[in-house]
Amino acid sequence: MRPLDPRLLRRARAARVYVLLTAALGLLTAGLVVAQALLLAAALAPVVTGAAGWSDVAAQVGALAVVVVLRVLVTGAQERFAHRSATRAVAEVREQVVTRAVALGPRWLAGGEAAGVTTLATRGLDALEPYFVRYLPQLLLAVTVTPAALAVVLGLDWVAALTIAATLPLVPLFM
Repeated sequence: MRPLDPRLLRRARAARVYVLLTAALGLLTAGLVVAQALLLAAALAPVVTGAAGWSDVAAQVGALAVVVVLRVLVTGAQERFAHRSATRAVAEVREQVVTRAVALGPRWLAGGEAAGVTTLATRGLDALEPYFVRYLPQLLLAVTVTPAALAVVLGLDWVAALTIAATLPLVPLFM
């Protein structure tokens, strides 16, 4: 199975809408992560180096607090929509399984397939919920936040961006 299985998206219309919304929320989260990192650096660097006091960076700290609150709200919305959409997608696929089993008729079910259909329609499809709620959002975040952060680093320091781009493929290797 691929990370984003198109067969599953064809079967569950609710999943398609969710993937699109998750991608949009992922892009928004990527922007907020980058903004948070930049604001944190802008607030801490002058204080650590002694170039400014805490009162001088109050505006950056306030903006940082706003960005953190926005990230919490976006993450909460994503979680809420993920659970709702996962429930709809699983119910949609479950209905298709049961409809297909009924269409095949009682002879097919009597041939020993009833237990398999029952397992698939219950526990088997319930196992899809973590895929929709946890895995897909994290996959889309990894795909959006990493390039966004790399683009920002490239704009700030091309040597650091080159170092990150060269070492990034090593992360899965060491996982």
